[in-house]
Amino acid sequence: MALEKLVIKNFRCLESVEFEPHPDGNIIVGENASGKTSLLEALFFVGRGRSFRPAQTEGLIRDGSSSFQLVATVGYKNRSLVLGLEVAKDSRTVRIGGQAAKSLGELAEYLPVQVIDPDVHKLVEDGPGGRRQFMDFGVFHVEHTFLDTWRRYQRALKQRNKALKTDPRVASAWDPELIQAGDALDVLRRGYVDELLPVAQDWVQFFLDGELELKYRSGWAADRTLAEALSHSHQRDRDFGATLVGPHRADLELRVHDRAARGRVSRGQQKLLASALLLAQVELMETRAGPGVLLLDDPAAELDSERLSRLLARVQGLGSQCFVTGLKLEDLAEFKSGSVFHVEQGNLRTVL
Repeated sequence: MALEKLVIKNFRCLESVEFEPHPDGNIIVGENASGKTSLLEALFFVGRGRSFRPAQTEGLIRDGSSSFQLVATVGYKNRSLVLGLEVAKDSRTVRIGGQAAKSLGELAEYLPVQVIDPDVHKLVEDGPGGRRQFMDFGVFHVEHTFLDTWRRYQRALKQRNKALKTDPRVASAWDPELIQAGDALDVLRRGYVDELLPVAQDWVQFFLDGELELKYRSGWAADRTLAEALSHSHQRDRDFGATLVGPHRADLELRVHDRAARGRVSRGQQKLLASALLLAQVELMETRAGPGVLLLDDPAAELDSERLSRLLARVQGLGSQCFVTGLKLEDLAEFKSGSVFHVEQGNLRTVL
């Protein structure tokens, strides 16, 4: 799966851009605030239905416009497929192959995209929500039963929480469905983490020359089943008006150099660790589901020249379509791209 063409209208500083990338490697150069990251952000939005930068919808719409439009042609299962989005402040329209999609989340199947940007450390540093999203994105692309299981669990959780707030006496009626879907979700996540660990360890060794410990925390006490945990937490759930145990509270515990990664290692090490995890996910996804799209936003600003050269050489060994941004082409000399683009004041032109 790869991007064949992207048409952008009124997205951030990009008024009107048509982009036909190379199927393998692409370099995008330009000064700061020229629109390089906005181009990657638009591409990411096509695959994820959201930005990778903190932004409200109105912040993505170009000043003076009421909406933005993204139309992407992607290679999917040996054919070209058009994904179309129009996003206004209060409405969103998504079409896949000419048919209306039920949600933005459906886009992920057709253009699996991962990004490594200057805020990548937040995967390690911030709370467990981002790490759950990281796990679930990976499981979604390698286990076909995941999405239905996840939706079942979310529906049961929503109804149970609603009952805990309005009529706690009936909340337990949702326990059987919550337990069944929750146990299945837990098995899928646990199996994915087991598969990811050796691949991630290889990338951590590459970046940090250290050993990675990656432990999956299910969201309830390890010495109990989910059914037992829900029963034990019933009164606390009633008191708080919310379900306090379950897969929605799962996390990944990360340790490197025999230290907890969150709050115990430097910001630079956190960035390298998070990058290792994301690249491991890309590699595993390629093995299990086929290649996708990898975005590297200004890696030259984050890595010393030796690590940058090694990274650029290694990502080209992956099968994913890759997009790399930078200030100057010479900073990315190790990246043997198929195409080079220059961005200036929101305008894109092909260099090579």
